[in-house]
Amino acid sequence: MQFEVAPPPSNIPDEPDTYTQAAPDYSHPKPAPNRILHIDTKYFRYGTADKAHAAALCLSASLLVSAVIIAIIGGCIEASSHSDPKWLDTLVTWIGNGFLFTAGIAVGRSKSKHSEDE
Repeated sequence: MQFEVAPPPSNIPDEPDTYTQAAPDYSHPKPAPNRILHIDTKYFRYGTADKAHAAALCLSASLLVSAVIIAIIGGCIEASSHSDPKWLDTLVTWIGNGFLFTAGIAVGRSKSKHSEDE
């Protein structure tokens, strides 16, 4: 079985139009009316209408920031007192586990919502 290649159309312009030249925009600058979470930075845009997904993202981001802050403070305390604080290990473990749990919920909600939409 042989396939014949169709010739390209003759009316294709050589120069891209203004919409083709623009960078892709995955989110509108003005939030949608049902959007719960809208993040718009110079390099990253994200929005969601799912309340559980937005809550899990906010909780996991706050837990990640608090884990870094506690690790820095604990490292300063350990360096100044030359002791091994056991509370630091326990606290970082708890916050780390909470972060992994909420991040898992955020990713799981994102995947299940995406598969339902298809």
